Amino acid sequence: MALLGLTLLTAGASTAHAQTDAELFDPSVLHDLRLWINTRDLAALREQAATNTYYPADLGWRGIRVRSVGIRSRGNGSRNATKLGLRVDFNRYVSGQQFLGLRSVVLDNLWQDPSMVREHVAMALFAHLGQPSSRQSFARLFINDEYQGVYSLVEPVDARYLTRTLGDQAGYLFEYRWLQPYYFEDLGDDLTAYVQLFEAENHPNDPLALAYGPIRAMVRAINEPSDTRWKAEADRYVDLQQFVTVAAIEAFMAEWDGLIGYAGLNNFYLYRRAGSDRHVFIPWDRDHAFHDLRTSVFERVGENLLLRRALLDPELRRHFQAELERCARTAEREGWLEAAVQRTSSLVRAAAWQDPRKPYSGADHDAAVAALMEFARSRPLQVLTEVAGDAAATRSPR
Repeated sequence: MALLGLTLLTAGASTAHAQTDAELFDPSVLHDLRLWINTRDLAALREQAATNTYYPADLGWRGIRVRSVGIRSRGNGSRNATKLGLRVDFNRYVSGQQFLGLRSVVLDNLWQDPSMVREHVAMALFAHLGQPSSRQSFARLFINDEYQGVYSLVEPVDARYLTRTLGDQAGYLFEYRWLQPYYFEDLGDDLTAYVQLFEAENHPNDPLALAYGPIRAMVRAINEPSDTRWKAEADRYVDLQQFVTVAAIEAFMAEWDGLIGYAGLNNFYLYRRAGSDRHVFIPWDRDHAFHDLRTSVFERVGENLLLRRALLDPELRRHFQAELERCARTAEREGWLEAAVQRTSSLVRAAAWQDPRKPYSGADHDAAVAALMEFARSRPLQVLTEVAGDAAATRSPR
C-alpha cells in the first residue's frame, strides 16, 4: 500500500523494495531517517527523558513508512531531553511487526563524543579483528520534519545479531548493568545478586538456577583460590582466549569504560550457548574508545580479577601480547585505522556542523577528529614498543 509516496510496511513484513538491513547499516551512507510523533507525546517524551516510557510513532526511511512503532528514551550518561537518545521497537504496538527483519534499532545521539565517530570506528575494528560487533551507520534524524542532528543507527544485540555473529541464538543472553564498581568479586550464593548485574535478555520463564547458576559458578571459578587449578576451573565457564582478545583490543583502543573501565566492568553483553556453561563477552557502546593516546596498554589490568589472574598465566599473557601486536599491525597496515577515521568523519562532518542539538561546537568536532587522527598515526608504534618491553620482561630465562 502507498500513501503520499510512502510505502506502508504491514505487520510481520520484513523487507520492502528488496531493501535489506545490510543497506540500513551501510557504513558508507549518511541516511535520512524520519520519525512522526504526536506533539503532546513528543513533549512528554522530552519531559520524561529519564524514564523508559514508550510512545507510538511512525518511522520513515527511503520511502518506507513503518506505522505504530514504539519509541523511548535511552542511554545512561548520554540520556537527555535536548538531543534524545532513542530505542525504536517495531513490534511494541503491532505484534510481530519487523522492519527489514529487525525487531528494534538504537538511535545513538552521539552526545558524549564530539568527533561523533569513536564508537563507529571501534566497532569496525572489533569486526575487522573477528570479534562480535554491532553494525552501525549514520543518519540525519528528523522528528516531525525538524532536523535533530546526526545519529548513529546501531544494531541491537538480540537473536538476529547472535545468529549473524555467533551462529547460535538458542543460548542465554545477558546485558551487564552498571550499579557500582564491580571487578568480578565473589557475591556469594544468592543468585539475586547476579540478577541485578546481569539482566536476562531472553528465556524469561526459566528458573533462576538454570539461567544464573552458571554465572554464579563462573564468578566462583574466577575467585578460585588455587593458582594451579585456576585456569582449568575458569576456562570451564569463560572462553579465556576470547576474553583476553577483547581485553587486548580495548587496551589498544585506550577504552576507559569497558571491561577494564575506570569504574569497573561496563558496557558488554554476556552470552552462553545452549547446553554449555561457557560464556563469551560481546562489546557494546564504545563511544569512549581512543580516549587518550598516552594510556598504557597495561593500565588498570590488575583491577579486573579475571584479567589479572589470566595475565599471570604465561600462555594467556603471551596471547594478550600477541593480540595487542595484532591490533597495532592491523592499525598501521596501509593506514587502516587512520583511513577509517578519515572516511567516517568525512561522511558526517557537514551534518555534524549543522547539528542544532549537539552540546559542542563545530570547532570542537574538528578538534576531536584531529585528535583521533593523531591517535591512529601514533598509537601502533607506542603499543608495539610497550608490548616488546613486556615480552622481554616476562620471557622465561633460557
